[in-house]
Amino acid sequence: MRLCLFAWVWGMGCLFGAEPPLAKLGKKIFLDTTLSNPQGQGCISCHSPKAAFSDARRVSPGAMAGRVGRRNAPSLMYAALIPPQRLEDTYDENGELEYIVEGGLFLDGRAHDLLDQVRHPFFDENEMNIANGTELAAKLRKRGYGLEFKGLDDKDTNERAFQALVAFLREPVFRPFNARIDDYWAGNKDALSLSERRGLDVFQTTGGCATCHLTGAASWLEPLLSDSGFDNIGAPAIGDIDPGLGAITGKAGELGQFKVPTLRNVALTAPYLHNGSIATLQEVMEFYNKRDLEPERWGVSNYPETVNHEDMGDLGLTDQEVADLVDLMDAFTDRNLLKMKEGDLFPKVPLGVPMTEERKAFFMSKRRHDLTAPRRPRE
Repeated sequence: MRLCLFAWVWGMGCLFGAEPPLAKLGKKIFLDTTLSNPQGQGCISCHSPKAAFSDARRVSPGAMAGRVGRRNAPSLMYAALIPPQRLEDTYDENGELEYIVEGGLFLDGRAHDLLDQVRHPFFDENEMNIANGTELAAKLRKRGYGLEFKGLDDKDTNERAFQALVAFLREPVFRPFNARIDDYWAGNKDALSLSERRGLDVFQTTGGCATCHLTGAASWLEPLLSDSGFDNIGAPAIGDIDPGLGAITGKAGELGQFKVPTLRNVALTAPYLHNGSIATLQEVMEFYNKRDLEPERWGVSNYPETVNHEDMGDLGLTDQEVADLVDLMDAFTDRNLLKMKEGDLFPKVPLGVPMTEERKAFFMSKRRHDLTAPRRPRE
């Protein structure tokens, strides 16, 4: 009887949007800025809800004074929907079979999936700067939520914390799909302005944007506006030289490649590109359109030999088409983010967004490929 009553209460909590216990713990850890060494930095420090859980600074400062990251912190919106890392078979321009990296987390793809990703910031000296797992476990047990780890050893304490963060990032608040573009794709043609509709046409045709920022269903039922792949778009060099994916795979052809981000909520996540080197969406569109025609404007790129010149750099778009593309980006913004009021800690979850339990199958992990091993055709 007690078990049935618990199940009924838990089920009603999910029905009305209450966070499951593990996700609730993850939320507390996400907000905790006392775990770092020294105290003062947590997940929330570099992933602001009002900026679609990204960082408006070019790079984020670490807990230790004077230390900073080398990349612009990406949005956590829809991060849980990025598929696990895999090798995708394709053919190069000469018709030769090759394998390219898709999926995974971090801009350089060094994390297989979200559970792998959430571990790293705790121990990165340029982020939370915690010495080791023993120190992290001790800190977690001393917090107000420390009873959640009662009876667990250091390894299991940390693992529960990481799993809790993943559970939180899977919550509906991070995947509302309630932008005006979603209404448009659902059949409401009045959801977009005339310029936005023109921009969408350019996006899907002459601009070639949809080649990497997919507008169809892929790893999720709704478009994520990313193919989860990697590319070197020739970002203007700034800060330290960053080899990106090439440093992970050891392949010269992948030096300077970085993950293709989702364009959902992109209007809220300035500055842009992996190194935060471009300040506005207008400049981003101009960069894609005329990068190769105006090299003096953008300056050098760290790995010019691997820059993609086929899909960008000389698109031949008019000023009006560029302006229409910029306008379109606003249509990708989730309304619940725009409705945040002063004092709101997180955006509200729109009615009808499925709970994580209803989408469990989409969160299944896949077998990990060792990207450092020789690549061979699949059996």
